Amino acid sequence: MNDTDLLSRFSVEFDSGIPAYKQIINQVCALVNSNALNEGDQLPTIRSLTETLGLNPNTVAKAFRELELKGVISSRRGCGSYIAANSNFEVLSGEERIARLDALYAKMLAEANGLGISENELKDYLNNR
Repeated sequence: MNDTDLLSRFSVEFDSGIPAYKQIINQVCALVNSNALNEGDQLPTIRSLTETLGLNPNTVAKAFRELELKGVISSRRGCGSYIAANSNFEVLSGEERIARLDALYAKMLAEANGLGISENELKDYLNNR
């Protein structure tokens, strides 16, 4: 995947309530999990992501630091950031996945209710998305 194609896979939703750096982390992990990025593949530079997403360079740098701490990427000053060998992803069992989804849905439902959105409206939205 060339740099332009890879850059187009990134986006930030400023109204989502999820910090931009976490959105970048989630997107890199999703690209690795879907095999769109593999061991040794180079990530876009902090500068190119900053310009593409309209973010402060410190925001992108924070995402890269956290990805490196999680073992997802390895970075070398002046050489770039690459998907690490044996990227450390938390592998969840079926029960753990359901528990995490239940907790996530409860948070989403509470937020929606606070905005006057019913559970049925939320389900319709999720089904149509």
